[in-house]
Amino acid sequence: MSSLTEPPAAHQATRVKRERGLKTQQSLLIAAGNVFSRLTYSEARLKDVAEEAGISQGALYFHFGNKHDVARAVLSAQQDRMRFVLDEVLAMPSKTGIERILLLMESLANLMASDELVQAGILLSTQPGTDLGIHSKRPYEEWTTVTAKILKQGIADGSILPALDVQATANVLNNIFVGAQTLAGIKDKWISLPARIEAASDVIILILTTPTPGSN
Repeated sequence: MSSLTEPPAAHQATRVKRERGLKTQQSLLIAAGNVFSRLTYSEARLKDVAEEAGISQGALYFHFGNKHDVARAVLSAQQDRMRFVLDEVLAMPSKTGIERILLLMESLANLMASDELVQAGILLSTQPGTDLGIHSKRPYEEWTTVTAKILKQGIADGSILPALDVQATANVLNNIFVGAQTLAGIKDKWISLPARIEAASDVIILILTTPTPGSN
């Protein structure tokens, strides 16, 4: 005899179907990320995404409709994954402010170097004429906001210089990261980004801990 808490067969079937659909969407996003990481938006076709995912174009149309929808979903996923890193580092316990800053830059660099969906979103966001309606600068604005919060934490715990201009320094750190990201993207599709950020760590520590002439 069935338990009173067991869902009816119809409800169970609906739940299984929904879970299967979500898994298919995730597979399609990963496939689309792979395609957009090697082809421009104008070059990529829905057929390419379907073949990458190993499904029919009909199934792709069912989940996303058109190439514009697929690209928007990739951009949204890229921003979600970058935001997750920001939130994770911000909430991390037992770390000083300066440790969090270095860890944040390292974590974002590793994400961009290894995640093709994130790489695809970065490429899509820098291409002209896509008109995807998603603000590509948003993750970097959030990055700067989180960095400013961590800098304040570092000033409070004594790991960062008290006289630091928090907002100006957050902007400088963002510029350092984006510069390294741009160079790595041009040279080797972000493979070298973690090494570039690691090489900059000593300079970043100096910026955060060394008094400027005339400061008290």
